Amino acid sequence: MSKEKNINSDLSKIAEIISGEMALKKKEEQLKKLKKEAIEEQKNRKREDIIEENVKLEENSSQPKKVVQNIKLFEWEAPDRYEYSFNDKSFIVIIAISLVLILFLAILHKYFLMAALISFLFFLYVVFSTKPMKVKHKITARGIDFNNKLYEWYMFDNFYFTKRKDQNFLIVNTKLRFPTSLIMLLDEQDRLPLFLLLQEYVLYKDIKKQNRLEKISFGEYIPLEKV
Repeated sequence: MSKEKNINSDLSKIAEIISGEMALKKKEEQLKKLKKEAIEEQKNRKREDIIEENVKLEENSSQPKKVVQNIKLFEWEAPDRYEYSFNDKSFIVIIAISLVLILFLAILHKYFLMAALISFLFFLYVVFSTKPMKVKHKITARGIDFNNKLYEWYMFDNFYFTKRKDQNFLIVNTKLRFPTSLIMLLDEQDRLPLFLLLQEYVLYKDIKKQNRLEKISFGEYIPLEKV
């Protein structure tokens, strides 16, 4: 009897594992489907923009504006900036170039410029030696809550993802003079859900050629198809 119970218990455990794996596979397939649809939607919107030549119809002031509640859709916690290390190659290159410049300025007796450069090096030392703080970012129905300030969807131009070493970046370009862009760090597993949310409101930026400064700062651009 106890042997039969053990067999039934083992069978139920196996059934739970199989059903769990099936549910996970179904969820992964659903996410893939949503991603495919979202990418196609982004492409269609870009085509429409080209066809319409970005012509915007005049807003009818007689029509009442829709009120959107500021409902939280997604939230994540991340460092407020990328954490650099003293072993970072770019930091060593900056230090080497700066020391050469300081020596050159000393020969020319440009002491004011020397002081400015030394101050810059001190700033870099603080950045490299201080641990970043943890901050919360929120995607809401009205826009993006960044540094406890809400930026509404109409303020944004486009967005894209980059990756530097193991760190992922979300960069959202604005239509404002300041800030021109919101730069947020995130985990890789948050990239897809964020893409699915943002693509409903903002176009994914198409970068054909990334400049060197952007690569050094934020890493490689992630094309739409590889999000």
